[in-house]
Amino acid sequence: MTERTTRKFQLCLVLAVGFLVPFVRSLGIFLGIWHPGPATGYRFIRAISFELVGLLCLYIVLRYQRKRFRDIGLSLPIRLAELGHSFALFFGALFGSTLLHFILTLFYVSPGRRLQPSFDRAALFGTTLGVLPVLFALLNPFFEELMVRAFLISEVEAIYRSTALAVFISVALQISYHLYQGLPAALSYIPAFLLFSLYFVRTRRILPVILAHMFMDVSALALYFHHLH
Repeated sequence: MTERTTRKFQLCLVLAVGFLVPFVRSLGIFLGIWHPGPATGYRFIRAISFELVGLLCLYIVLRYQRKRFRDIGLSLPIRLAELGHSFALFFGALFGSTLLHFILTLFYVSPGRRLQPSFDRAALFGTTLGVLPVLFALLNPFFEELMVRAFLISEVEAIYRSTALAVFISVALQISYHLYQGLPAALSYIPAFLLFSLYFVRTRRILPVILAHMFMDVSALALYFHHLH
């Protein structure tokens, strides 16, 4: 088995472990096959465990390649300038995604189509603010950005010698497992995912992207519970 074939297998393995189940679940909700109820403590524990297993798989593959997380852009401590970058990424992603979501929503309903019912965020955040939802919101950015951004882009670039292809696959994969939120919402993430990908490609630093993603998740969590209560 050649090195290129081995790296393809390792990439597919990491992506399958990390995202096959989320993609199938997201597609099931999008198609109306599955209607999840409010998230429970058990579901959060299961989700956190699932993401830890995915990160463990990534760690094992990196060790097999004789690499560490710093080789795919994760290094500490974060520089002061990069902290500023993380806030810029957050506000840029928020603006771009909000604008695109507004445009897509208008387009989606303009010909007389009925907008797909909005996703019940209780299935994502639950109905009670506690340690588990917060822990998940803090862990999820590390899980997604290390696997679908830093590792995927690095590996696709190494295998196929194409940064454009790497960015496209990264963004497309992230959209695919956000379909549960509805088509306009899932597509509206394109500016955020594209901005994050281009920043990583330019700087080869993933921690500012992780922090920007974390700001988005924590803000969504806080706004949800503020509105709920």
